[in-house]
Amino acid sequence: MLSSRPKASATPEASPPHGPGGLARLVNSAGRIGLNLLQRMVQAVSSEDFIRFMQKPVLAGSAIHLGTLAAHSGNGSREMNRTIVFEPVGAGEDAVSASESLKLAIYPLIKGEYATSTGEVFSIGRIDGNDFIMPDYAISKKHALIEIKRDGYFLKDCGSTNGTQLNGTRLQHKPVEVHDRDVISFARYEFALLFPGSLYDMLRQG
Repeated sequence: MLSSRPKASATPEASPPHGPGGLARLVNSAGRIGLNLLQRMVQAVSSEDFIRFMQKPVLAGSAIHLGTLAAHSGNGSREMNRTIVFEPVGAGEDAVSASESLKLAIYPLIKGEYATSTGEVFSIGRIDGNDFIMPDYAISKKHALIEIKRDGYFLKDCGSTNGTQLNGTRLQHKPVEVHDRDVISFARYEFALLFPGSLYDMLRQG
């Protein structure tokens, strides 16, 4: 006797996973979620369903600033551990290559299955152990923090070598509240803080 199984969707990956932790299951060990997956998802679901699924804002890569990394001496592991000073340059000058993948990176403010920390504080840095890993020598090992509080989202620089900027202004050590569509730069990498509705609009337009 043939069993009557429901037909599988032609594009199951385009629909948000159901149940608790659905988004967390899509976050990789670097704290990122695939851009292509989100692009397919917004073509398949309504804005309301997408916002309900995402729940929290994301850091969406938007630009890479041209510049140079100061030369460092030595070849030992101690030198490999150092953050390198980033110097911006004009468009016509020589610039070192950067990680183009970070320009397209999406970091949701949610703890993934690989997260090593708990709570509502997200660490940003170059090495393992951070919630959002940005593997570039211009990024400090522990570069910045984003904290979710009852009254909003707050960004703090952790004394990084190349600094954290909010809408073009370099942060000091005091936490600063951030809002939808704010532009945040970590060293040479620029991100937009996008709430779920703004992320949906951006992906639909793309």
